[in-house]
Amino acid sequence: MVKQSFAVKNMMCAMCVAHVRKAIESLEGVKDVNVNLASNSALIEYDESKISPAKIKEAVVAAGYDMDTTPLSGASDDQDEKKKSKGFFGKLLGR
Repeated sequence: MVKQSFAVKNMMCAMCVAHVRKAIESLEGVKDVNVNLASNSALIEYDESKISPAKIKEAVVAAGYDMDTTPLSGASDDQDEKKKSKGFFGKLLGR
């Protein structure tokens, strides 16, 4: 599983957010999605062995919006975050 944030274009209101969220969460391989109107982004947790950002974009486009398939900077997968966190706390605790 990876968790990445992608830019979503053409959202104007809360109904747009709901449409984008529904389009993404209905896809097989998507575990969780959080769509944010203020940042025009979608934070998506998905299984990369079952679905790709390109396939997610297809669903967003079919719903009438657009999505960049390149993750926004600062977005990373959970595995990397866990490694960084473990490394930080390990150093903090002297492990």
